[in-house]
Amino acid sequence: MTAALLLMVVVSRAIIELILWLIVGRTALRLLAGSAAADNVVLQLFDIILGPPRTLIARLWPGTGFTAREWLLFGLLLSLWLVLGVGKWWLVR
Repeated sequence: MTAALLLMVVVSRAIIELILWLIVGRTALRLLAGSAAADNVVLQLFDIILGPPRTLIARLWPGTGFTAREWLLFGLLLSLWLVLGVGKWWLVR
């Protein structure tokens, strides 16, 4: 039971970490691309991948703007990643 729970925690942390890095990478690439960001294929791919988490945040907090939702998504995912890290530590000890 503990091994299965530990596997779920590790996989969940990996998926959340991937989404966090996608948010960071998208932000950095958007800054580097400048006015050509609309035509950038990699940014479009990032937007496709980040669509479901953004939609979830938009449904949970409908009155917020795009930038506020991005920060909210990043903050919630980072908090969840840290909580799962503590859970992983507790399971391993």
